[in-house]
Amino acid sequence: MFTGIIEEIGKVYSLNGYELTVECNKILSNSKIGDSISTSGICLTITKIDKNKISFDLSEETISKTVFGKDQKITHVNLERSATLETRIGGHLVEGHVENIGKCREINKLNESTVVTFEVNQNIIDNIIEKGYIAIDGTSLTVNEINKKLFKVSFIPHTLKETTFKNLKINQYVNVETDVNARYIKKYVEDIIKRK
Repeated sequence: MFTGIIEEIGKVYSLNGYELTVECNKILSNSKIGDSISTSGICLTITKIDKNKISFDLSEETISKTVFGKDQKITHVNLERSATLETRIGGHLVEGHVENIGKCREINKLNESTVVTFEVNQNIIDNIIEKGYIAIDGTSLTVNEINKKLFKVSFIPHTLKETTFKNLKINQYVNVETDVNARYIKKYVEDIIKRK
């Protein structure tokens, strides 16, 4: 479980088949083989540590549901160590179980924030609400507005500076995870309706 507050931007050292290796510093503190790391929103297990590099194995499921399965060069990733009982939850509870990808459709720079519009499939839209939480590339964000298959979020300058979103481009793919609590409530209500 994670909080969606990014600790460090890691540089992709290599992506060979099903193995991802990332250069990082802060994340290495107290990390060991077997630990879970949110890697642009994907919960991955450390399989190797070599000086300033950590490696992860990617499954077929991970590749099929995330940006790693797209024809898109990935040079940097957002990193966060898993939460502990002593962690301040400054964002929201993020599982690291990416549901699907989204695509950046519009970037509008305002005076004090940047509003970004993402397009996702209907299953993702059905799981989000305005002013609810969403994790994009592992970053905890609030949904401003929903319109058909599009939704908007705002980035403050600090978030842009501390994440990979400072280099976000139009038509770039991102990993998306909706709020797990909202999904459980939706499923519970749907099951009640079906039984009636």
